[in-house]
Amino acid sequence: MTDDIGERMRRDWDARAKEDARHYIATGESDGVLFSLSGCRDAYRILEELHPRLRRDMRVLEIGCGIGRLVQFLALIFDEVHGVDVSAEMVEQGRAFLARLDNAHLHAGDGRSLAMFPDAHFDLVLSYVVFQHIPDKDVVRRYVAEARRVLRPGGLFKYLVKTTPWAAQGEEHDTWHGVEITREDVEAWNEELGFELLNGYTGDDPTTAWVVARVPGGEGAGESRGEQREQGRGR
Repeated sequence: MTDDIGERMRRDWDARAKEDARHYIATGESDGVLFSLSGCRDAYRILEELHPRLRRDMRVLEIGCGIGRLVQFLALIFDEVHGVDVSAEMVEQGRAFLARLDNAHLHAGDGRSLAMFPDAHFDLVLSYVVFQHIPDKDVVRRYVAEARRVLRPGGLFKYLVKTTPWAAQGEEHDTWHGVEITREDVEAWNEELGFELLNGYTGDDPTTAWVVARVPGGEGAGESRGEQREQGRGR
């Protein structure tokens, strides 16, 4: 079932990317420089509360990167940034969009995992307005589990989920109107996977909520990558 959903997501998002990638990534803010300006604004909002825990030498991953609207700004802040997207068409367009940035790397994924990355590889994983388009709760849980796997001790995961149906009378879950995630879901996943909840709050849209979680261990913001290598946790 999950494989079918992954293929459906890939097919639908490839079609959207071919039709108008920027429109489907940033509806209402897709024209000209406004597309990039919206990414600058959202990158700031996402990172603002995390800033005491951030360092330039962090290795960062965005799940659901599209053509790199956020990655272009993350790559100006952090030394190494990766993005993964279910749509190979999005990734192809994104590689052209980000061609001037040597430290930004985009990957086509399978719609359910981060299989191209090793364990304990990243310091920070982000996902914004992506899980709200996934039609199956188990696929979202798998991404949360994969984020836990690829994060090093002390690593951070900040992600946005849909909490309320968008249509007043309910809706069919598809690759646009994704599944709702409850607080109980997040709490159960944290306990199962070993995440420590740092924060949870309603997003700008009241039908969504942010989750900020941390992998136990490590030294948090004060530990440089050089110190990680000395302790056997670097590359």
